[in-house]
Order: sequence, then C-alpha cells, then structure tokens
Amino acid sequence: MTLRIFFIFFVINTCTFAQNNGKSFSFFIGGDYITSAQIFLNPNSSDIVIKNKSFEIQHLYSPVIDFRYRLNEDIILGISSEYISKSEKGRNLSVAEGSQIIELEVEDGVLFIPIELSAYYYLPFSTEQFKFTMGAGVGYYYGEQARKFGDTQIQNLKKENAIGILVSIGMEYLILKQIGLRFDMKFRDPEVELTSRYLKSVVNYKGSQINLSQDSFDSKINLDGISFLFGLSFQF
Repeated sequence: MTLRIFFIFFVINTCTFAQNNGKSFSFFIGGDYITSAQIFLNPNSSDIVIKNKSFEIQHLYSPVIDFRYRLNEDIILGISSEYISKSEKGRNLSVAEGSQIIELEVEDGVLFIPIELSAYYYLPFSTEQFKFTMGAGVGYYYGEQARKFGDTQIQNLKKENAIGILVSIGMEYLILKQIGLRFDMKFRDPEVELTSRYLKSVVNYKGSQINLSQDSFDSKINLDGISFLFGLSFQF
C-alpha cells in the first residue's frame, strides 16, 4: 500500500514538473565560496624557488549572477559574473635596514571580476525535478592586486588580464515550477600579471620612517581554488 501511494505521488509530481519544459531562460543569483587565491610576489625572479613562492589567501566569498538559455533538450548556454575580493596580512615586504634585510607586515589582497561563457549538457540521469549538468567554457578575468603598507598603498600601473578555460558540474532541484535550488562546483585557474608602484616613497610604518627604493614592482595573482556556488534559480 505504501509503495502504491509513493508511485501515485511520483507520477503526479513528475507530470506537474513536466510543464517546466517550456521554459527557455533561467536567472540565478547566489553566492560563491572559493577555497583559495595566490599572490606571486616575485614572478620574474631567476631563482625558481623565489619565483614560485606565493602568498595564499583562503576562504573567499563573492556574490554571483548567472543567466542561461536552453538551446535544446540537452544543451544550455550561459553567461555569469561575480565580484571576488579579499585581503590578508602577511610579512611580504623585504626592506634593507643597515646591513640586514627584514620582513615587514603588509596587507595584501586580490580583486577578480570574471565574465564567463559556458555550455552545459544535461546528464542522462536527470529528471524533471533533479537536473544534473556538466559544463565547460571560457572566461575573461579582470584582476587587481591591493596592498596597504603603513600610511600608503599601491597603484596598479599595468595589468595583463587573463583569458582561461573552466569546467563545472552542477545539480538543480526544482522546488516549484519556476524556482529551483542550484549547486555548482567550478574549476578554473586564471593568472593576471601586474606592475604596480607605491604612492609614497617614504612611509610611516609603526612610528618609523621606511624608505622604499623600488619605483615599481611586478606581481601575479592566481585564482586557483575550487568554487562552490549555491543559490536560487528562476525559470521563465
């Protein structure tokens, strides 16, 4: 008896959500948790160890919007963007003090604004309520590095924004005919190269005057962490 009731409920529910097949567009709004980003402080060093040394920023959060068009029963095209920004403190600045080199604390941060175009494929085991997708695409990544040191900060003089590929897997559950919960996991690895300079050559740092000898310096920021996106989708 219990199995019959379950079967009847399943059939009715499936038929109800089948009406959603006529919807061609969807809009998603939600949040993205990114495991990490990297700042390479000396990307042009001839020393391979120094060149590959980076300052890691963990646990980044950003708002996300995503617009998708259903091309046919199996293929969806989408465009998405987000605003990723975070900074952390670390001893990332080396300065000369007499005959010694000392490491001073600065606040380093990253800013990424990606614009990503993707194509998604409905996996065969998807149902009217549960939609499983696999996607791939290309993204344009605007990036900046921020740094605060004492009473000054840096200005990015030159940026070589990145173009990179991405892949994703996702699941969407339709809680109503036109509203769903969507979870996506995204993999990408864009790198943005920058040239920056300090706005002041003499900096007040914890009561001391620090002379900065560099007119400009190179760095590289990398969004290498896995992204976990969650939010609401609206079908129309």
